[in-house]
Amino acid sequence: MMDVKLSFETLSYIKPVPVRGKVISKNRFLKVTILERDYFISVLPGFHESSLEELSLKINKFFTNYHLNFSAIDFEKRFFNLVGPDAFLNSLKAEALFNIEAILLGMIRTTHPQLFSHEEILINDLYRPGDDLEKFKDSQCVKIKIDHNLLATRNLLIELHQLNPQLKFRLDGNRQFELNEMIEFYQILKTQIPERAFHNIDYIEEPFKNFYDTLVFEKRAEIPVAIDESFEQFAIKPHLAWPAVIKPSLFGISFVSFWLRNHPENRAVISSSFEHPTIMEGLYFLARKRSMEFHGLSQFL
Repeated sequence: MMDVKLSFETLSYIKPVPVRGKVISKNRFLKVTILERDYFISVLPGFHESSLEELSLKINKFFTNYHLNFSAIDFEKRFFNLVGPDAFLNSLKAEALFNIEAILLGMIRTTHPQLFSHEEILINDLYRPGDDLEKFKDSQCVKIKIDHNLLATRNLLIELHQLNPQLKFRLDGNRQFELNEMIEFYQILKTQIPERAFHNIDYIEEPFKNFYDTLVFEKRAEIPVAIDESFEQFAIKPHLAWPAVIKPSLFGISFVSFWLRNHPENRAVISSSFEHPTIMEGLYFLARKRSMEFHGLSQFL
């Protein structure tokens, strides 16, 4: 049995976090102290299914009721093969699996550091309206949310390209657009921005209200569409042409690790849901499995 201490704290984000129509400036965190190390866990209302109270009960039960066997670590099995399956463990929601595995990964890193890479991680920058464009002068990759004023996004791309011709663009439609709007946007990009800037567009992330419009769009456009929230639907039989933007907090670290190993031909970008730095190591661990990608790993601090 491990000595586990649980408490709740309220922490502020540096910048407000928009989540499905809500803007969060502060959030409650569950502080988990194990082996003299603190882990801060949160859920985003409207994004994650579990509550902090629910997570606290399950995390406490896991670390006080189960013996951990570190002799056969396997990062692609649930709980990294440290415990055998049973009804309780099989019933845990993805957020509980992710957070327990994030803590376990911290413990394994302490006991088995040789299992971890220290390879540099590439991270895309994020443009927010009002940002000084000079901050992207030396950037390599930037994510931009598509404005409903399509010409505003066009103008932004032109300005950023003039400032930094090497800059790679990732456009996020956030499931806000109809097919005809995206076809219009594609034509604007194809004909009204510099050719090099057009070819620097890496992908458009889930632009459609109706996801299956992607199937039509990909036949008419040269720019790939990336899946994000739809990843769960297509994880079993992924479409090779669709890069996957994966938020491990919705699936678990072991699930994503298993998927990455079994689909080496698929592009995958690891994305955060504004996790606390104390559990970001799990996301860095997964990002290193796609070392040539720019990942969307934002910390709230």
